[in-house]
Amino acid sequence: MPDRPKKVSAEDALLQVRSGMLVASGGLSAEPIVLLEALAERASATPSVTLLGGMFIDGYRALSPHLGNAIRLETWFMPLTLLGDVGMGPDVDFLPMTWTQVCRYVETLEIDVCLIMVSPADENGYYSLGISSSLNSFLVKRSRVVIAQVNDEMPYTLGDSLVHESQIDFIVEHSSPLPPYPLRPPGDLDAVIGRYVARLIPDGAMLQCGVGTIPEAVARRLAEEGRSGLRITGMLTDAGRGLVEAGCCVSDGPAIIVGEVCGSPDLYRWVDRNPAMVAKDGLHTHSLQALSEYPLFVSVNSTLEVDLFGQVNSEVLRSGQAGGIGGSVDFMMGAMFADNRSVVALPSITSRGVSRIVPSITKGLVTAPRTLVQFVVTEFGVADLRFLSASRRAEALANISHPDHREQLLAAAKELTRTG
Repeated sequence: MPDRPKKVSAEDALLQVRSGMLVASGGLSAEPIVLLEALAERASATPSVTLLGGMFIDGYRALSPHLGNAIRLETWFMPLTLLGDVGMGPDVDFLPMTWTQVCRYVETLEIDVCLIMVSPADENGYYSLGISSSLNSFLVKRSRVVIAQVNDEMPYTLGDSLVHESQIDFIVEHSSPLPPYPLRPPGDLDAVIGRYVARLIPDGAMLQCGVGTIPEAVARRLAEEGRSGLRITGMLTDAGRGLVEAGCCVSDGPAIIVGEVCGSPDLYRWVDRNPAMVAKDGLHTHSLQALSEYPLFVSVNSTLEVDLFGQVNSEVLRSGQAGGIGGSVDFMMGAMFADNRSVVALPSITSRGVSRIVPSITKGLVTAPRTLVQFVVTEFGVADLRFLSASRRAEALANISHPDHREQLLAAAKELTRTG
């Protein structure tokens, strides 16, 4: 490996990719789009390439025409729940893994080429992985050839996000705005659920909030209430920034310990060299070992549906695999330690009036088993499932369902738990 990376065009860099190779790429707002576009062009000449990656934002546009033909995609996230149909087709290998398992999996691989996006280097030759250190730090370590898009729009974050120039083989200088993460603002219903969830979060908690309108509403509510002593882990969103700016987080050390930053361009600029945030890899944010060190850890995530046994489905629609497992199960397991809590929050019905509390999970594919589910929250209240029998769990869940479905679910609860 050379002491310094070689500056080339994206097309020349991707000449390193040949048929049969395993290529890995960063994703989300840190996707190296110029490299993914060059990979798509290269795939026409070198078919049978396997691409390992999570969720892309603009990347599907370039990749989709080649998936199932020149490029075989191996992924732990299907984008239907966030982006809709992006034209991926059926020939995609889905990895049913939690985020900790994804990190462990990558640690076992011999990757031929990885594609990442980094900030410009500092005076000591260190580039930063910026808003996405969770998995990209492992990709760099496990890849034979590292190709980096150097983007002056990528913030330089502090912590374990640094990559030395000696670890990079080729750099492609290309400046472009980071695409915002696709988030909708919370509505009135989300605000109601957020108030219930906020009551379950004590001051001084290490808080993990997933993405979506409900976690955003929870963070906003905590800021409105003037909470204190909070810290944020897992992922940072604009609402998490709001907690810091509202004075709700600790000030005597990093308030934010995350591997991913997902939000607006303003948020990406805010984290640039910001001492309030420390970037870590996924095993330092999601593993049981890391979570065991946090007293008063509280996890808040949304989901697609919960059944009367307390099982959770966060990834499957009737059309099939539509999302991923992500870190939700990792955090639910971390909430098993004493004084920790896990909250699953969801509207009681879909936009079409279909109940999201159901007798049994769609297609039988369970993201989180009932043994890990503690608090379930809808706009009609909180079901504390801890230490309840099967029949009492089912009744508690039916009682926070929408009134249009409640009587039917209470009857189903009696029938299910009679034999279950």
